[in-house]
Amino acid sequence: MVDDADGRGEGAELQTVARALADAVPLLVERLSRVRPGRIYRQALEVLERPLLAHVLAMTGGNQLRAARLLGINRNTLRKRCRELRLPLPKEPRRAGDKGPPASLARLAARSPL
Repeated sequence: MVDDADGRGEGAELQTVARALADAVPLLVERLSRVRPGRIYRQALEVLERPLLAHVLAMTGGNQLRAARLLGINRNTLRKRCRELRLPLPKEPRRAGDKGPPASLARLAARSPL
């Protein structure tokens, strides 16, 4: 395990993030039950999945194959989920000299509520 600058390991940091997500579940369920009763499970997954896919695509500069490998899913599954979630996919691959993610993905990842 690699220690962070504050002396905590990555495992401890991951546990902190997991606790924060778990703490958000009651509020998420309450709000979704008012808006979409009977669809809480699907909607809750989409609340996390949308920013997750946008962030990983932004991390990989829009490279769908690299993003799919990081996520542990097939590229076609990634493309299908992006279509279903109305996430934009880059129309052209990033060139070697390009810096950063495609602007549309960077904006989506930055707006993420999580």
